[in-house]
Amino acid sequence: MSFDLKIVNRDLVIVKSQLKTVVDSEKLIQDILKLCLTPVGSNPSQAWYGSFLHRVMVGSTLDPEVTIQISKTQLEAALKLLQSLQDAQVKTMQRVSADEQLGALLDIIITQNAGDLTLYDITIKALTRGTKPITTAFKIDTIT
Repeated sequence: MSFDLKIVNRDLVIVKSQLKTVVDSEKLIQDILKLCLTPVGSNPSQAWYGSFLHRVMVGSTLDPEVTIQISKTQLEAALKLLQSLQDAQVKTMQRVSADEQLGALLDIIITQNAGDLTLYDITIKALTRGTKPITTAFKIDTIT
């Protein structure tokens, strides 16, 4: 089974001088968030990693429904990339639990925030390969 360092609000979590880790479905949720929120090209050593979500949403002057549809397509592509990365891990005989692998994407829900029209609320629902349902949500600001 693999693990990752636990991140909350872009910070590592330390309890009693120990770095906390995530495994299984908690790791998958964190992997989804990291991939979706990392703009492609922002990591110089892995320029291919991330999603084009920020390029679609930030500064968009398109109709909100068009922005939502393009954003869904970009997130679907990013999540397919995550699946292929996980498949590559398994092929190298790395121990990867079924609950830390993306099995199926169930839904991507994107809505313009009613209180602040510069924000979009995004919810991703999926199943792990161990058939455990997971949900994660985040916001994207179209100004920054």
